Amino acid sequence: MGDFSSEFVIILAASDIHANPFPLREILKKEKFDTSIFLGDIVDYGPYPAETIDLVRQTFDIVIQGNHDYAAANNADCLCGQENHELSVYTRENLTMPMIGKEDIQYLKSLEPTLTREFDGMTYEMSHGSPSNRLYGYMYPWKISSEFLRNEIGRPADSDIIMVGHTHYQFYVPFEGKILVNPGSVGQPRDATYPSYLIIDTDKMQFTMKRIKYDYSKIKNRIIELVKDRKMLDQNLRLFRFS
Repeated sequence: MGDFSSEFVIILAASDIHANPFPLREILKKEKFDTSIFLGDIVDYGPYPAETIDLVRQTFDIVIQGNHDYAAANNADCLCGQENHELSVYTRENLTMPMIGKEDIQYLKSLEPTLTREFDGMTYEMSHGSPSNRLYGYMYPWKISSEFLRNEIGRPADSDIIMVGHTHYQFYVPFEGKILVNPGSVGQPRDATYPSYLIIDTDKMQFTMKRIKYDYSKIKNRIIELVKDRKMLDQNLRLFRFS
């Protein structure tokens, strides 16, 4: 990635693709941008983990580690919400791990849980969860407080823009002199029907929330083909909003 600290850029920001590459491919046909940020969770739930890892590596200049990426890379628990925990474990064991190789695992392991960059004179702090809990913190737009903006040793975050993912809820919230933003989920939205992403114009300080329609028949049919447990199949189709 180039040094954009003193010039305006167009940024593509996305998160939580969850082994579903098809919406991102549609976005790449539509959008033009100078640099790109991915806020974590490349794998789990979806049936195309290796292809999605490759696509994310090719597309994004900055890639943050999500809790599912960490779990797959380190044979760890994802510590996600109880309503989806069983499905997370099932898909990691039966879809993600059998389909990715050692190089994919090493890539997921190499990702940073948080990064800070400067664009056009503004400081952007990026993590999957929240400043106070990088991998696992859930920051919803209706549940934001000063405590979420403290770092892991209790100091207030001093960045201008706080970027997070994890909840699959898209939002833009000015709060205590900062901008808190989540592009939502590009692969598995939980706040609406269509996948979401974000375009930032750093010159105008404009944050444009976007959604994309795509043909989900291929991923739906692949999930039906691969997920043999009926309970897990029904839950996964609901989570992807295919049923």
